[in-house]
Amino acid sequence: MLFAGLLLLVACEKVSPDSLQGRWEPIYACGSYEDVTYIHSYDGSVDEHGHIPTVLVSKNNPDVKYEGSMLITGIRFYRKDGKDVFTTFEMDSPRKEIGKPLLYRIESGILYRELPMGAFINCSPDVLEKGSGEFDEGTPISFLGDGQVRIGDITFSRK
Repeated sequence: MLFAGLLLLVACEKVSPDSLQGRWEPIYACGSYEDVTYIHSYDGSVDEHGHIPTVLVSKNNPDVKYEGSMLITGIRFYRKDGKDVFTTFEMDSPRKEIGKPLLYRIESGILYRELPMGAFINCSPDVLEKGSGEFDEGTPISFLGDGQVRIGDITFSRK
């Protein structure tokens, strides 16, 4: 009976934002996205600079293919003024944050990140980087163990 109670407690446990605190560096990614002209695909290890090889296939002529590279930034999650915030950083400048801290929350296995004001208005850089109070559509998050987490199609390692 005690074992069943412990099992139920573990199964119902909510993911705490505290478990995400720290610096996370990208180590693997697999996925694709489209722009106006190409379908970009990637599947492999992220190098120490944050780059991953990509294949670009023309949407109008699938025989036209290019090899390229995509930069994936690291993420730092922490608490500031009692709020859960995140910033991003390039692997070659791990101590230099990109933009200002923005809020985040985790609900039902989904990570929601606040969008900067620049997503909505065109104004000075000081205002563009501030939080808007609006969150993105959310990205699936799963803790893999061994100090790793998968956010969407990118696996990160805690550093």
